[in-house]
Amino acid sequence: MNDRTLAVKTVTLAYFSGTGGTKAIVSCFKTQFFKSGIHANVIDISCCNTYHEEKAPELLIIFSPVYAFRLASIVEQWIKNLPQAQNIPAAVISVSGGGETSPNTACRVPCKRLLVKKGYHVIYEKMFVMPSNYASQAEYQINLQLLNVIPLKVTQAITEILSGKISLTKPRALDRFFAFIGKAEHFGAKIFGLTIHASKECTQCGLCARKCPANNIRIQNGLPKFGSNCMWCLKCIYDCPHRALSPGVFKFSVLKDGYNLTEMSVQAKTQCDAEYKPSGGLLWQGVIDYLKE
Repeated sequence: MNDRTLAVKTVTLAYFSGTGGTKAIVSCFKTQFFKSGIHANVIDISCCNTYHEEKAPELLIIFSPVYAFRLASIVEQWIKNLPQAQNIPAAVISVSGGGETSPNTACRVPCKRLLVKKGYHVIYEKMFVMPSNYASQAEYQINLQLLNVIPLKVTQAITEILSGKISLTKPRALDRFFAFIGKAEHFGAKIFGLTIHASKECTQCGLCARKCPANNIRIQNGLPKFGSNCMWCLKCIYDCPHRALSPGVFKFSVLKDGYNLTEMSVQAKTQCDAEYKPSGGLLWQGVIDYLKE
């Protein structure tokens, strides 16, 4: 496929989102495509493990958070289940809390390879940054800025995708290795999930079981029972209205003050014109660079 403008009437947006960051990006893509006169067919991968549409997509865009140096295992499996295509253009959007920096520069490589095997022509890839839900966060004001720049970043990405020009990154060699060993996270996630337990604050509402994207939670004797299919998305822990769930291992991964993207989004709208002045360190340099682009 030569570089040329993509003349499409519909686009398929397939995504997985644990705590809402990726879903927010997809929602903005849908809105911006609509403004461009393009219909967006949105597929929530956690609710649909195979592609059920009768026609192949004109343009397929995959969205996923970054888990252990690669995209979510549920997304990789969904791509494996895709019917064979014939040179259909595709794009891969990753979402992280740290930005396009090591060790995540190769996070999209496995999914790109799977798409190519299925007959897709990957023309575009991009890292979007959302407030981190894992281990630690950037300064709160930076998080608000990340939410406020979503429409601008999405508009830029759509313009680049529809231009038809190939826009692919060159991952660092060491990061390719990290993406390869990232499969070990699947084993770590199983252990993490098996150790999650409910405290006395649990009201036995069953919300965690109903919302688990991996169907890894069942209610037994009124309390949540966790299986071995955990993806480490942290949705059950952060969405619990009584903060009654906590892991027995890898406790560092859970933010002490919780994670509420809706609350941050409301706060961001009230400070949309506020300037941020990051105070320091290289830890969040990838995020700062993303905001400066």
